[in-house]
Amino acid sequence: MAVASNSPRVDIESKISYHQGWKESFSVIIGGDEVQMGKPSPEIFLKAAKRLNVEPSSCLVIEDSVPGVMGGKAAEMEVVAVPSLPKATHLYTSADEVINSLLDLRPEKWGLPPFQDWVEGTLPIESWYMGGPVIKGFGRGSKVLGIPTANLSTEGYTALLSEHPSGVYFGWAGLPTRGVFKMVMSIGWNPYFNNTEKTVEPWLLHEFGEDFYGEELRLVIVGYIRPEANFPSLESLIAKIHEDREIAERALHLAIYLNYRDDPYLKSSLRANSKQS
Repeated sequence: MAVASNSPRVDIESKISYHQGWKESFSVIIGGDEVQMGKPSPEIFLKAAKRLNVEPSSCLVIEDSVPGVMGGKAAEMEVVAVPSLPKATHLYTSADEVINSLLDLRPEKWGLPPFQDWVEGTLPIESWYMGGPVIKGFGRGSKVLGIPTANLSTEGYTALLSEHPSGVYFGWAGLPTRGVFKMVMSIGWNPYFNNTEKTVEPWLLHEFGEDFYGEELRLVIVGYIRPEANFPSLESLIAKIHEDREIAERALHLAIYLNYRDDPYLKSSLRANSKQS
């Protein structure tokens, strides 16, 4: 693997040195100050291929910028684009593939060894937490989809959500007065419904006899299933949501995920924690 960046070489090495093992993972590092012309020129990619001692046509470029995509294609390499800005995929049409995030990268599509960390159709991720009172959603969960979601306000979570790509995740949900339940959730703009703001829509995989608006909901998100996608019909969307449920149901029986069911965060009260702090 190589890093070919328009940034100066010293800046690249400084950045990747913050992460243990990253620098050692790259056989070649080339900065913009080591070539005559930066991206979108192909020069930096061709130089990287030469130092790797491989043909340009055998290289796969992963890029987040439009100039980078242009440079990779000019070098006659295959290019996967991971747009740095949401909803900007239309700017990357010259790439061979555009994906939502690196979570969705499938090396085997390009003749490379597959990642080994996928389990039962799910990707374990570093767990993260969010919570708050259950709010009324868009009126589409039960009414339109037949799927009752327990929506959370994103207020106060903008920075956290910006760190996590839109998509379908799963984990555990805690209602302090009711217990802990399996959960699958979507994060994103839900393109089928043309949302203008990023939403968080958890689906607690349990039959409740009544609504619980206003009750505290705590989430521990432990795994990833798939990227957010648009669907040609409501029926296909509903079918995919139920498929997501089946995947989450099976996966949460695995020890790697099951252990999080006992996380104290799920069983404590937000109001109690607020008083303690």
